[in-house]
Amino acid sequence: MKRSARIDLYSPGIVVFDPAVLDRFLIDHAVTESDVFSRFLEDETLGWDAVAQGAVCPIYQIPEDEYSVFIEDVENGTDIAPEFSHAGLPLRIESGILVAADLNALLDWDRDFFTDYRRRYADKLANNDYLDAPNGLYSVTANGYVGLQAPYAGLAYGIVLDQVPALPGLALEASVDDRSYVLSGAA
Repeated sequence: MKRSARIDLYSPGIVVFDPAVLDRFLIDHAVTESDVFSRFLEDETLGWDAVAQGAVCPIYQIPEDEYSVFIEDVENGTDIAPEFSHAGLPLRIESGILVAADLNALLDWDRDFFTDYRRRYADKLANNDYLDAPNGLYSVTANGYVGLQAPYAGLAYGIVLDQVPALPGLALEASVDDRSYVLSGAA
């Protein structure tokens, strides 16, 4: 089971998503353009709905650098205390895979690539990777770490997946935009 991913950011932010869930969200909301991120910015309600419905979990704005994203087991966590911990982000997993990618995944959405990610893994760029994750509805806690040892990059985000019966509600504008995910060792 692949529990950690390493990505090089080409654009300043990370998004974590189940490709099947995000693809269905885009289809259900008639998003046909490949620049999904701009569409989410132009139609803020749609962008907030993508987060609230667990189709995408944002970790941005952060500097371009190399990062690890890993599923963190709270009972067997790291030896280093996180620089920050942001809890209560909704996430839906239905295909057993989570992709961690820079914002280019949403700036140039490639449905065929992402919805067939494991088979197309050899074709990926360094700005995306995946994690195996059990299906379910989650309240996510994102922990920010600096100075972890191999196999992690020096800058890392631990994702704690707390399974819940229903996705957590958020006052999105107040809670998501006010969160800083910048790590002290970032470029």
